Amino acid sequence: MDDPFITCPYDHSHRVPRSRIQAHIVRCQEKHPPLTACPYNATHRFTQADMKIHVTQCPSREEMFPEHKPPKVVAHLIAPRPILQREYLPEMDPNHETWDD
Repeated sequence: MDDPFITCPYDHSHRVPRSRIQAHIVRCQEKHPPLTACPYNATHRFTQADMKIHVTQCPSREEMFPEHKPPKVVAHLIAPRPILQREYLPEMDPNHETWDD
């Protein structure tokens, strides 16, 4: 299984597998000064000044809000057409049963 290692945002000497970075950040943030979490990816942590720059260039932003990709159409939904009284007359229906007689 291909699991690349990522550098911890709190301590750059920590190299953690990508699948374990969230759990590592929770433990590591208790021992270090607070960093601001990126609104697009919680594993991206920066100082307040660096966060302003990161937010404009975050690679996860493109995944959440693609600006130059056309929206994908999954299905075309059509509202059901109501049956109007004049279109359906029970007397004209050969399968219509009259229970009133």
